[in-house]
Amino acid sequence: MATSNDTSRMEFEVFLSFRGPDTRDNFTSCLYHDMVEKGIRVFKDNEELRIGQQIGGNLLRALDNSQIYIPIFSKGFACSVWCLREVVHMVDCTSKSNGKKEILPLFFDVKPDDVKLRTELYSNAFSEHEKRYGPDEVKRWKAALREVATRLGWNREGKEYGELIKLIVREVLLKLKVKSRDLPYHLVEVDDQKVIEKLLDVDSDGVCFVIIHGTGGIGKSTLAKVIFNRFLPKFDYSSFLEVVQHQDLLQVQKKLLSDTLGLTSTEGIHDTHDGIHRIRNGLSDKKVLVVVDNVDEKRQLESLAGSCDWFGSGSRIMVTVRDIRTVLNEDKQMRPGNYLAHSVNEIPLYRAIQLFSKHAFKSDTPPENCYNFSQEVVLSIGRLPLTLEIVGSLFAGMHRSKWDETLEGLKQGPPKNVRESLMISINKLNTIEKAIFLDIACFCIGEDKTYVDYMWRSSNHSPRSAIDVLLLMSLIKIDGNNYFWMHDEVRDLGRCIVDEENFEDAGKRRWMWIDENTLDILRNDEVKEAVRALSLDISHDLTPKEIAYLPKLRFLGGQRLNFVGDFKNVRPNLRWLSWHNCLPDFSATNLYLENLVVLDLSRSDITYDWGGWRQIKMVKKLKILNLMRCYCLTKTPDFSEFGNLEKLILKRCAYLSTIDSSIGKLKLLSTLNIEGCTSLEVLPEEIGSLECLSEINMPCNGNLFKLPETLGNLKYLTKFEVKGHSNINKIPHSIGRLNLRHLVLSDCNNLHELPDSIGEIESLVKLDLTLSKIFVLPDSIGRLKNLKHLLLSKCKNMLELPESIGKLKSLVELDLNSSGISVISYSIGKLKNLNHLLLSNCKNMLQLPESIGELESLEILDLNFSGISVLPYSIGKLKNLNHLLLFYCENILQLPESIGELESLVKLVLNFSSISVLPYSIGKLKNLNLLLLSNCKNMLQLPESIEELELLEELDLNSSRISVLPYSIGKLKNLNRLLLFYCENILQLPESIGELESLVELNLNSSGISVLPYSIGKLKNLNRLLLSNCKNMLQLPESIGELESLVELNLNSSGISVLPYSIGKLKNLNRLLLSNCENILQLPESIGELESLVELNLNYSEISALPYSIGKLKNLNRLLLFNCVNMLQLSESIGELESLVELNLDSSGISVLPYSIGKLKNLNPLLLSNCENML
Repeated sequence: MATSNDTSRMEFEVFLSFRGPDTRDNFTSCLYHDMVEKGIRVFKDNEELRIGQQIGGNLLRALDNSQIYIPIFSKGFACSVWCLREVVHMVDCTSKSNGKKEILPLFFDVKPDDVKLRTELYSNAFSEHEKRYGPDEVKRWKAALREVATRLGWNREGKEYGELIKLIVREVLLKLKVKSRDLPYHLVEVDDQKVIEKLLDVDSDGVCFVIIHGTGGIGKSTLAKVIFNRFLPKFDYSSFLEVVQHQDLLQVQKKLLSDTLGLTSTEGIHDTHDGIHRIRNGLSDKKVLVVVDNVDEKRQLESLAGSCDWFGSGSRIMVTVRDIRTVLNEDKQMRPGNYLAHSVNEIPLYRAIQLFSKHAFKSDTPPENCYNFSQEVVLSIGRLPLTLEIVGSLFAGMHRSKWDETLEGLKQGPPKNVRESLMISINKLNTIEKAIFLDIACFCIGEDKTYVDYMWRSSNHSPRSAIDVLLLMSLIKIDGNNYFWMHDEVRDLGRCIVDEENFEDAGKRRWMWIDENTLDILRNDEVKEAVRALSLDISHDLTPKEIAYLPKLRFLGGQRLNFVGDFKNVRPNLRWLSWHNCLPDFSATNLYLENLVVLDLSRSDITYDWGGWRQIKMVKKLKILNLMRCYCLTKTPDFSEFGNLEKLILKRCAYLSTIDSSIGKLKLLSTLNIEGCTSLEVLPEEIGSLECLSEINMPCNGNLFKLPETLGNLKYLTKFEVKGHSNINKIPHSIGRLNLRHLVLSDCNNLHELPDSIGEIESLVKLDLTLSKIFVLPDSIGRLKNLKHLLLSKCKNMLELPESIGKLKSLVELDLNSSGISVISYSIGKLKNLNHLLLSNCKNMLQLPESIGELESLEILDLNFSGISVLPYSIGKLKNLNHLLLFYCENILQLPESIGELESLVKLVLNFSSISVLPYSIGKLKNLNLLLLSNCKNMLQLPESIEELELLEELDLNSSRISVLPYSIGKLKNLNRLLLFYCENILQLPESIGELESLVELNLNSSGISVLPYSIGKLKNLNRLLLSNCKNMLQLPESIGELESLVELNLNSSGISVLPYSIGKLKNLNRLLLSNCENILQLPESIGELESLVELNLNYSEISALPYSIGKLKNLNRLLLFNCVNMLQLSESIGELESLVELNLDSSGISVLPYSIGKLKNLNPLLLSNCENML
């Protein structure tokens, strides 16, 4: 699918669109830098630098690959054609993102009405635009502006730059939730969460530390993650410092600083003392949420969160530790005052059974005949989450005939702790499985699984089945990068098993860890027969004697280690050498690593003439050579002697310009990774000799301009990707000889055609030509019998498809979005497996062939922004269609009656279309969930048959000309959102509105509504009632008090003159907005009963006094009385508002503050500027 639909891999989180001369050098620059400092990935466009007529290149990629769009509407914004084009593209991207993207407009020095083109400010600019760009283009720009102006965003009016930037950045961070933590899939609720949340008391001031302690595997880190995610929106600054005990302390300090203060805050920090100083100075006035996870030494906490005065008021610090003694003071006592501790308990029995069941039976509850058995197991092993996960997974992979025997083993004891429980699983491993488990625990965590596979196979053992067993038993996990991961408790158990091989002498264990304190063990004159793996935590020169005393060493790992001396009489048994940050000087001689299969030299300073190559050439069995990030490498060494090499990794060798021609001698090479090699100019012709090559990871940009014809010799190559290469203009004809499954040539903007031989790639499943300059597909494309995905999005030169397209029997997705296509071949009806047909923004596409009705598998038909004027009657035959998208199809006036036959249709989008009437048959769409008709200016009424849409959840009629809703609308029992924003012709709602039992949001903003029906009080699930700018609305019915779920009532700028007394019954009301209500003079005394009220906005109202009961609003956070000129004084009860944070009396008539205001301990700020009566 299109990139714009997937926010998980977005290049940018925010796209700023602005007119340079208006805001670039002041506000926008400040906003941009503040966002960057907060760690937000921002694209800041400069429309002044744009040339040409179309959006393309980096700008197009940034628009497509951004999650949040912020257009900064200034007075000159509409004068910029580029700004208008960007807004159109934003609307297009968000409409196709299924809610994953959004537009947040900023009305900088203009009002929403200016952007809606209701004033002359923007309208005047379009007169000139229309002369130059034509009415069609201008109409799109206008529609996009009107659409964006309806979105919620920010208005600068009355705000300083700093205040506004803070609001924007905070909101963006909340939208992105950039720091929320991933949680386990099999999560169960625990009571500890409520206890810890109470201890944190995040709504109070002061600084609080909560120490979460308990045995390994009990779920401390998971608890911290859940609570961190829950409270993240309440803090401007936050950081989750994961597994502190295994990280360099200085790097953890830098992470804390970069997470909270931005990347530049880490500059100039050289040691942990600098870090402490920077943290204390930088965060002492900031309200932060920090988790320090897995602390095992006092110095770690002292270097990261030493005391309360390091952080600003309101800060909360959670610390997870196994041993509470780690955080006790010198007297072995808990630190005083703000340090609170919670010991995590075992989960209750029923929760433990639930968690065991999730892993053993893949369900929340055990099968009925297994409940008693599950309870017995849980009672035997205890209730630690880690143990339950591992033992549950053990039973999941076990034949039922062995259950009783295993249960008996669990009952022997019973186990007293996690280790004994885990040993039940460990003891089930055979010799090979246990050996591999111990290897992973000791030196393979964070390493590529492939390396272990090669190391073990070189010793005549196959690890694959053993690894599968370890995965099924939940003893290990493999992440998305193919790296091993293991829970700390399991890792520690594995290392403990190794230690028990010989407590007295580390040299008699299978794995030896060497640091400054244990270096003598390596240097002594004893042969260490047992040692299979050696890890060095220090720089060290390895001598021949030291290696000779390790005759069975298979793994050697370390950074900046070196070999010195003559190894003539030493024959190391090494299989895997992990030699990171290798030094450029190499003096050892006769180092013959004849059994080595994995050599990892990543991040080293070696060059192509490095002395070590002469020794390594003797390594005849080498399978993997990893040279990733060797920045000094400009040319690869001679590979002639590496005849058994299977994987060559040159990733991010940024200065590598030449690959030696000897690469052609690597007859067994299966993977070549040159991703990020931006200086590479050409692939050698000899690449075609790599007859086993199955994968090439190409650079995404750079100087590569020619693909050799010999590429066609790579008969095992299954995936070939070339992205963003402006210098590739030809694909070799030999490509037809390949057995590719994926061919990606996206954004190759000098590529105009494909060779006819493309049709010979019978195995091809995906062909991606997005953003290329391809203008024609060869007729031979019809021979691609296995092709499932054909992506031609933004191929502007592509005007038509060959007739042979109908022969693609396996095609599932055809993406022609924003292409130049004008006609679809009649043969398209033969594509019986086509699932997605995407024609968005195909301006030349006026109609579809009648054969479209033969696409029996079609689920999504996207015609947004297309030139389509009529849908064929045969569309009703699409029995599996669930999305029909016709957003901004201005040429379409009506839908065929056959639309009612689309029995699977879930979403029908007609926003900004010219549709005037819906066919009566619409009522037959029994599965329709969303019906979107906003800005359908010709739509005057809905058919009575609308009542038959029994599954409809959202009905969007915003900005339509609808004047009346059918009485039958009350039958829509699942309707969740009814949107009537800016429906000026709608004066009242039918009494049946009260029957909408599932309604959550009713949006009548800027509508012509004058009265609400009394039945509205029956809407027990209504959460938001929006009536802003309803000038005809003078009062609310008394039944409003029955809306027991109402959270927000927005009456801003309405004609309301009085609130009903019953409003006090709205126990869940959170926000009451009455800004600009010129007719309202007072509030009812019952306002004090709104126990959940957080915000009361009376800005610009004529209110003269607040009722005494206002003091009962214990949760009120914001009281806004800006420009209330009739407000001369406040009630003495104002001092009872114990949660009040903001009191805005700017430009009000206030003359004196009550004495009780001094009781508002949380108040910050108190705003009193321009209060002329205040003496």
